[in-house]
Amino acid sequence: MRQVAGLIGIAVLLCVLSAGSALAAGITNSGSDLRDGWYGDQPKLAPDLVGGSTFGKLWSADVDGQVYAQPLVHDGHVVVATQRNQVVSLDAETGNRSWARTLPHGTPWNPRDLGCSDLLPDIGVTATPVIDPATNTIYLTHKTYASGGTSGPAQWWMDALDAGTGLERPGFPVQIQGSADNAPGVTFNPTVELQRPGLLLLDGVVYAAFGGHCDYGWYQGWVFGVSTAGAIKARWSASTSWGAGIWQSGSGLMSDGPGRIFVATGNGGSPPVGHAGGDPLGSYGESVVRLAVQSDGKLRAQDFFAPYDAAQLDNWDADFASGGVTALRDGVFGTPEYPHLAVAVGKSGYVYVLNRDRLGGIGMTATGDDDVVSRVGPYGGVWARPAIWPGDGGWLMIPTSTSDAEEAASGASGYLKMYQYSQVGGKPTMVARAKSTDPWGFSSGSAVITSDGLTSGSALGWAIHSTGGSGEGAELRAYDAVPVNDKLRLRFSYPIGTATKFAMPGVGSGRIYVGTRDGKVLGFGAPVNAALRGPSTTFARTTIGQSITKSVMLTPSVELTINSVSSTTLSFDAAFADLSKPLKAGDPVPVAVTFRPTATGAAGGALHVVTSAGTFDFGLNGTGQANGPMLVASPPALSFGGIVAGASPLVRTATFGNEGSEELTVESVELPQGPFTVSGVPDVGATIPSGGHQDLAVRFAPQVPGAYVDEITLHTTGGIKTIGLSGTAGQGGHVEIRPAGGLAFGAVPVGQTVVGELTLANTGDTAFRITKSKPPVSDAFVALDALDEGTTLQPAEQRTLRIAFTPRATGAAASTWIVNGTDDSGAHDIALTGEGAVSETGGGGLPAPPPALTPVAPGDGLSGQGAVLPSKIRSGLVVSRARVARDGRRLTVVGLSSPLAVGALGITVAARTGAKRMVTVVTARSLRGGRFVVHLNLPRAARTWRSLKITARFAGNTRVLPGSHTLVLVPAR
Repeated sequence: MRQVAGLIGIAVLLCVLSAGSALAAGITNSGSDLRDGWYGDQPKLAPDLVGGSTFGKLWSADVDGQVYAQPLVHDGHVVVATQRNQVVSLDAETGNRSWARTLPHGTPWNPRDLGCSDLLPDIGVTATPVIDPATNTIYLTHKTYASGGTSGPAQWWMDALDAGTGLERPGFPVQIQGSADNAPGVTFNPTVELQRPGLLLLDGVVYAAFGGHCDYGWYQGWVFGVSTAGAIKARWSASTSWGAGIWQSGSGLMSDGPGRIFVATGNGGSPPVGHAGGDPLGSYGESVVRLAVQSDGKLRAQDFFAPYDAAQLDNWDADFASGGVTALRDGVFGTPEYPHLAVAVGKSGYVYVLNRDRLGGIGMTATGDDDVVSRVGPYGGVWARPAIWPGDGGWLMIPTSTSDAEEAASGASGYLKMYQYSQVGGKPTMVARAKSTDPWGFSSGSAVITSDGLTSGSALGWAIHSTGGSGEGAELRAYDAVPVNDKLRLRFSYPIGTATKFAMPGVGSGRIYVGTRDGKVLGFGAPVNAALRGPSTTFARTTIGQSITKSVMLTPSVELTINSVSSTTLSFDAAFADLSKPLKAGDPVPVAVTFRPTATGAAGGALHVVTSAGTFDFGLNGTGQANGPMLVASPPALSFGGIVAGASPLVRTATFGNEGSEELTVESVELPQGPFTVSGVPDVGATIPSGGHQDLAVRFAPQVPGAYVDEITLHTTGGIKTIGLSGTAGQGGHVEIRPAGGLAFGAVPVGQTVVGELTLANTGDTAFRITKSKPPVSDAFVALDALDEGTTLQPAEQRTLRIAFTPRATGAAASTWIVNGTDDSGAHDIALTGEGAVSETGGGGLPAPPPALTPVAPGDGLSGQGAVLPSKIRSGLVVSRARVARDGRRLTVVGLSSPLAVGALGITVAARTGAKRMVTVVTARSLRGGRFVVHLNLPRAARTWRSLKITARFAGNTRVLPGSHTLVLVPAR
């Protein structure tokens, strides 16, 4: 029986391992075409070795440009592509440059040309290439200017480079262009498109997907297919109108077999509710789409899924595409009814488990809900694809960039989170098990998993931790892929400088490779010239009170003696009989290591060997199991956070498991009362086997506002455990932007800088999350404060944003700050306007007086005459008084206007602080007619003023003429 079981285990291992290689025709983004991030051929990256003193940064190499593409390892080299359109091949062991090539057709494209602040200052190669090892060819895309210069419309190209020399293959580069096969009226516009997802090599065709850049311009989601011979075979558009971009935070197009491609799309053109997955549609926004390759090479949408609230996701810019699509390995994940699964995540924070063969359409259940295998969350917004560990029962690692209801105090930060594969009512699902102890900021990247096959305890999750959108202070981190007591165990961290957005580590040859925003490539690994070599050793699950012994074979590379052996932890003992005996180079010697667990769960340590040639550590791993039944519960509390009363219920999962060596029996269950309900509750007398668990679905459905607290308690022969429940209900969040009409800076002398303020306030009673924030990008307007996507405003919380206006030339200037979020107010295009004026003194003096503000206005024409009578009244605008607070920080301006003067009011304060020094502050408010009061904060540089020139300007409306008035303050003598 033991031999049969062992053979079955080997068969499963071979099946799972073969899935990755069989489904990857090339060396590709995320390790395989399944896009699960699993690199199961990395025994050298053992957890305790990585966590020991011998693992660290091996080398650093300079490249020209930011590295957004994942480094790929091929034939002993690391292939790196940059936003400056440079491709470099580095020696994987030393970091020495083998060759470098600058791609043709001009300089990389500047996103400022589109008014977009993402990926500044260059867009060249953004997506991860794919390498065909059969032909030794690197396929990649790059963006340039059509003119070959530095301005004008853009072009996208697909290249094919010889991996050995960097030279272009015949027939390449190929220009990406043309009209959609499925929508002939839609033509690809390369200027507004960004190629972010990793490339896919499938059946002799390289596929590249595109989406919008900052959502600017008339863009669509696209998939192009270019044959390895250089011919465009497919042009598929995800929308016949606008939107449905495919970007996936850089994760590659997924394929689970010949002729099948999966993509995830973003906002714009979501399908109407009530359509089945196979219905032909014109637009597939906010969807997972399965594309089928036709006999002529063209693509056809064969199936799709979109959340039932996709239209709301459109309004919120809560992209379903921000996490891409990840296939779950057959044979580990799934059931006979659902054998082929996938996972999709997005900005809304839900984790969807999908049936790859029947995605589910939109709103197709009897109640109009999602027809998916399961949905859990929300657990925080995601800008990354899941990383999958198929060992130890199946785990997912997902970094979030925004908090869930349990973590509201963390603001815009999320956490690195772990989910365990489970089943509820026979349906596969995911259960949240653990999270990092410290927050993870926006732009943190997708994780990769390294392991020694499916060996338990050998898996690590690697990810780049960022604190925010700037990427500054980033670290490469490695965690155990299985939590210990519902906690993530950090094994390794190392500062990498400035990370690119959503960056993903490269993996190969027992090393980790990272590209950075400041043009660096870093290689991480263990020393290659060690005097003593040995493996990392993993022990089978062992019950407390029992032990298991293995021989760890160590091999000297030089003649040496072993002076002592020991373990770094109490769970392991080590013994070696031939201490101080000379050992010859190349002769392996066994060291006896015993695993004797002292606690339940994963155990680790290192075999510590002191020799005449130095000290060496070798990883040791095992799992401790309780002697008898042992009940565990996770999480300790389910906090549902804020929900709008009467809205769709929130569902969370509570899990009771048995980590003991014997079966446990349920003796009684204490359940909560409304508005909490629980399904999946075990009957009295039901059993949970050793290593098993029972998942309970907890539903929170309040109908009236209030605060609710309750709990679930399970009494068993393995102990008693309680999971607390809490939640609140309110009326909803609402964002208010002040001033409502945007910032009107008025006339400002050319070359001088004035600063205005915008205020975003949550006037509702539940949290509000920013899902889109696109600050101005121009020479005249500069945002001084960041507003990262994912920022959360709690009720009554507000955020002040400063904007500097520096006119570079005379005349009008304008820009916008685009903001959207999870409330009912929709998208906001906040207008920023100003005018460059000529200085009174010719430079550095007071602003020139405003131009005439009383132009001839349309009115009632006089019969028989060409004159026009004005039909507008004067504004009556007067600044009556102004007062500076005692501490000099606050200025209050009071004035009057006509009762009909309703509209935008601009206040300019010019503070003269020296003979030739001027500090100017500008703000905008809403004038409602009659008396007005405006409060301004004076910057530190303006508080030593010699005079304050305060000018109010009213823009006018359909009944009132524009007007202005100035008041000058001087200090009392």
